[in-house]
Amino acid sequence: MCNRRTSSSILISVFLTIVKAQLQTTEECPAGAGQCDAVPELLSWAAAHGAQCDRLHTDTTLAIRGLTATTDIPGGSVIVSLPRSLALSVSPSQSCPVPHLIPEDVWSSSIKNFQLALFLLAESKKGRDSAWYPYIATLPQHVDSLVHWSDTELHELQYGATGPEQQFLQEAKQQLDDIKELYWKLESSGLVTELNSTLEDLVWASDIVRSRAFAISAPEGWLSPKSIGIAAFMANVVLRIPFFRQWQATKRIISIARSVTFMCIGGILFGTQHVGNMDLALLPVIDSINHNSSSLGHLQPGGGGATVEAIIGPDGAQAFQEVTAAYATASNEVLLQHYGFVDMDNAHDEYTADILSFIEENVIDQPNEEQLQDVYANPALKTALSQAKLTSQGWSKDTVTALRYLLASEEESRAAKSLQPVRWVTEVVQYWQLPTFGYVFKEAQSHATETRVDQVLSSLCQEISKSKPTSLGDDETAVAQLQQTDSATYRQKLALQFRIGYKTLLNKCILQHNNSS
Repeated sequence: MCNRRTSSSILISVFLTIVKAQLQTTEECPAGAGQCDAVPELLSWAAAHGAQCDRLHTDTTLAIRGLTATTDIPGGSVIVSLPRSLALSVSPSQSCPVPHLIPEDVWSSSIKNFQLALFLLAESKKGRDSAWYPYIATLPQHVDSLVHWSDTELHELQYGATGPEQQFLQEAKQQLDDIKELYWKLESSGLVTELNSTLEDLVWASDIVRSRAFAISAPEGWLSPKSIGIAAFMANVVLRIPFFRQWQATKRIISIARSVTFMCIGGILFGTQHVGNMDLALLPVIDSINHNSSSLGHLQPGGGGATVEAIIGPDGAQAFQEVTAAYATASNEVLLQHYGFVDMDNAHDEYTADILSFIEENVIDQPNEEQLQDVYANPALKTALSQAKLTSQGWSKDTVTALRYLLASEEESRAAKSLQPVRWVTEVVQYWQLPTFGYVFKEAQSHATETRVDQVLSSLCQEISKSKPTSLGDDETAVAQLQQTDSATYRQKLALQFRIGYKTLLNKCILQHNNSS
């Protein structure tokens, strides 16, 4: 039986749901049953070191590595409580934990993903002497991410016709180049000379980190907003005692303490955590939960503290069903590039397009030059158009807003730049942000402008679709045929599934904006 969670724990809000396992979204044990057989030992090890995980177990009858519920679990309850001491993690500005194996200059110059990969590799080379051996024994020996795909296999994705597509392929190839460069720096290090670590070992460790690591908040120290706020509040209360009120400086101190308290409350409520300021961690047990994007919730790292907790979603869980979770809001690009699979029913899939370049190169009726310069001068507007996101719900609101401004008539543009106090108040109340002249374009404009927007978006998607060697219908037919044969490779199937995903989005865009125009 695992320990009860402590009151000092801070949540990683991991909203989970229970769904039936789907073949394309589950992770097979790459080395056969070895990693799967090690999961019970992982759970026992975690429990012995203070983890609360007795509501989960591994089902040896399953052909996949994953966890199932041992009993009915109410929604919103703790499914895993993991002491931070069990997390294999690195922190910002942390010195190298194994300086005798990795030179400090190599460590400090590496990005956090590589730091954690180096730490994991060093621990894995210790074998049973590693404090994390029961966890490392459950890790897959291979993650079939795009790092391992050949140029011919990448070509099957039918990507490369647009700037964002080319960037995606370049990033996939660059990952391996970066790993090779890091290994070259380590050739004379103890990690290579003493532990005989190979390039393949480093690629494996990097794959594991890229596909399994969580960004979690660092433990809060004495100088955190919460700690300072509590101290200031207590000072505000204590100094109101009659004994202290006779001091000459008491009123000024109380005023300062009150101001500090409100500032800290604001920092807690409205402050944001940047990934660069957070720990990067591998979380035993928690990362054994398989992915399914149809899960009601998502993985949401948060807070620091004594433990990291996984919280099940509002629907709870039924006994003996597999527990799954969505790996954040990951598109199929992210899933394929980092995790090595594609989700055919991915609710978070998206396609990135450069609308700005398309307009400049293909639209005959060019936008007003002044408005075009405004877009280039405004980073938010430029990004909204050059890195436009298309989802199953259509284009993002920011993209449509920017496109309306770019294609608006000169009269509409001038009206938007004029001072309209009522609209400014509406902007603050409705959107909770300081208004700019572009706020007007969040609403539909004239029929002529809306028609131009529809025409550009429809033409863009048609142009991209025509650049592909096969149509959506061709790919759907090919997938159906593959169900009846074993001749296709796993990567060929993934490429087909990936193509169907983004072509479906493009097809929806064409239908939507053709009908609108």
